[in-house]
Amino acid sequence: MSAVDVYLADLRAAIPGPSWTRRDLLREAGDHLEDATAAYTAAGYTTAEAEALALRDFGSVDDIAPGFRDTVAIDAARRTAILLVLVMIPQAFLWDGGIDLGASAHSVAPDSGLFHVLDIVIAYVGTAGTVGAVIALAVTAIGQRWLPVGRRTARLTATWSLATAMVVPIIGFTMLVLTGGLTVILALCALAFMAAPFALVALSAQRTLAAC
Repeated sequence: MSAVDVYLADLRAAIPGPSWTRRDLLREAGDHLEDATAAYTAAGYTTAEAEALALRDFGSVDDIAPGFRDTVAIDAARRTAILLVLVMIPQAFLWDGGIDLGASAHSVAPDSGLFHVLDIVIAYVGTAGTVGAVIALAVTAIGQRWLPVGRRTARLTATWSLATAMVVPIIGFTMLVLTGGLTVILALCALAFMAAPFALVALSAQRTLAAC
């Protein structure tokens, strides 16, 4: 194994997070080191000397890894934000129109303070979750040009997405149960159109946190 291969293996181990982003970064690093090694070799250095010089110019793993980790974390956070936006936007349609998951719930809504409180809370949570996801998407996509976006932003995005992905389904299922009219069909629809999509958001958020 060459010195460059050992370096790339150490760099890979120093960068946690989703494999697809790490793979692209490591490929770019490998290409850069390969080109630098070839240039030094053409200048008359031996292969070992050329690799050592290329690695010296590129920087140590300790110097390079933090920047790579930021890139991986932000990319993962952006994917999570996109997913949360895509999941949140149809929720109002699914509950208040179209498939109308909430038709049964509201038609037999119990005269209880808890149900009405949850009805208000889920509206605010849904709005806040969507707005937060849009802001996070903007910051992680184009905000890097003007803002110091790093792992802290990625961690905040993932935490916000994870909280939203947990709270909305819990409140939604609780409201359906409180009506006493939860049928098998309604439960399956809620699982397919609410629980499953938010589970994907939660999984993406956890991967983002792992990259931070």
